[in-house]
Amino acid sequence: METTPNLQVYDLGHLGLVASILDQIGLVQTVDRFVGPRPGEKVSTGMALKAAILNALGFVTSPLYLFGHFFQGKPTELLLGPGITPELLNDDRMGRMLDSLYAAGVTELFVEVAKSARRAFPFPVRALHVDSTSFHVHGVYGSGEEGQTDTGDEPLVIRLTHGYSRDHRPDLKQWVMNLICADTGGIPLLFAPGDGNQSDQEALVLLLARYRQSLELGEVVVLDGASYSQENLGALRGFSWVMRVPATLKEAKVLLREELPQEAWRPLLPGYRGLEVESEYGGVRQRWLLVESQERARMEEASLQQRIARAEGEARKVLGRLTARTFACEADARRALSEASGRLPLHRLVYLGVQEERQWERVGRPRKGERPLAVVYRLRARLEVDQEKLERARRGLGRFLLATNVLDREGLPPQEVLRRYKDQARTVERGFRFLKDPLFFAESTFLKRPERVMALGMVMALALLVYALGEWALRRRLWEAGSSLPDQKGRPTAKPTLRWVFQLFMWVRLVELGGRWFVLNLAPHHETAARLLGAGRYYLLE
Repeated sequence: METTPNLQVYDLGHLGLVASILDQIGLVQTVDRFVGPRPGEKVSTGMALKAAILNALGFVTSPLYLFGHFFQGKPTELLLGPGITPELLNDDRMGRMLDSLYAAGVTELFVEVAKSARRAFPFPVRALHVDSTSFHVHGVYGSGEEGQTDTGDEPLVIRLTHGYSRDHRPDLKQWVMNLICADTGGIPLLFAPGDGNQSDQEALVLLLARYRQSLELGEVVVLDGASYSQENLGALRGFSWVMRVPATLKEAKVLLREELPQEAWRPLLPGYRGLEVESEYGGVRQRWLLVESQERARMEEASLQQRIARAEGEARKVLGRLTARTFACEADARRALSEASGRLPLHRLVYLGVQEERQWERVGRPRKGERPLAVVYRLRARLEVDQEKLERARRGLGRFLLATNVLDREGLPPQEVLRRYKDQARTVERGFRFLKDPLFFAESTFLKRPERVMALGMVMALALLVYALGEWALRRRLWEAGSSLPDQKGRPTAKPTLRWVFQLFMWVRLVELGGRWFVLNLAPHHETAARLLGAGRYYLLE
């Protein structure tokens, strides 16, 4: 009787694309060299980290700390190596991997992997974008005071404590992720965990200075307004930077609300105009670029109308209290009206006169010849919008201030200053949105120790690095090859998101039959993506 060959079907999907990028940047080799071998381990730390990133970019609802379940039905030996089975990728191995990453120094190790990624994919870096965000955690984690931050190269243990929550969960403790990303594709070049109540004003500039040599700095460093202070400007000597100027500064307030002639403005990017002034804030010569955005002005105009409505309600209360009072003379009434009117943000009180009231000894009609006990006066006034105040408020709509210490306008023209600052949204902030996506499933964490939270943060940042790097490389190679992939409507595109490409691979399966491997459901566009990302060993098996 003839036996039926053993048939095994595995869910390959897009994991071969991720594994290929990890192979090309040498993740496993870099981590194992940095961490060192562990006696008796069947899965090295680097290989376990590769498995964790495959899980993180699997876009399923499996938490990272249950990643052993993720590999059930996946071709682990193809993706990770001979002899590596899902049973070896258990929670215990994940925990030991996190401990090893922490012991090696998560920031230094991340920088080494990022350097290796730049060698494998030589993407240009013209600017570095620096920012931070918070991730909340579940659990008690002590009082939050036992951790400490070293002044050397590596934080010891971060404090998981309460702080300003970007997740809108002030009830939970948190930690802060600091990222420095390249302007090219928002690819992260440095990750550093921070305390839950970290001050960005102090931390981000210190991070730049500490890892200055390791980063192989780009042309310009871009930071948000939290880092703009006299102390930080001094610490950034030697850097070229672009920053937003806080609107709370006295000099900024004047410029933001100043009435400026139309001929002083110059067009910048579409929908923006601006003008430049020189400044020497903090003892540093710099160019200030006053920017006015049409779209932002429209949005702030709608907000201004809401402010007018709220201010009117408050002003009517003030008027009601004034008209209910009595005054000894008309001068006192007018003085009180003027003082109250001056305190109103957008309205004024218009004097209409006073009404005389006589106060008698008893109720009823006074007797003939009876003299009143006192004569008092009540205000008569009306409320109206103060057009001068409103014009001052409207004058600042859509405006914000940028500063740079690059004094050469030819080297960094005003429109380029604005463009570099706007890139913050599509680089580091886009990366934070990716990490907080519910599909990523790592926004909130629960691990037993802060050390493991720090290491898990590194896994998350590495997943972002792989995703951003893969998207940039695929788009670049599609453009160079004059090729395309189908978009969601089946139309050709040379700029697909990597998430959409992952979805295109959803039904790709790997079959083992009679000792041979076959890939099912592979269409021409799959072959194009696999070839351009160098993933032929996972998909083009024939």
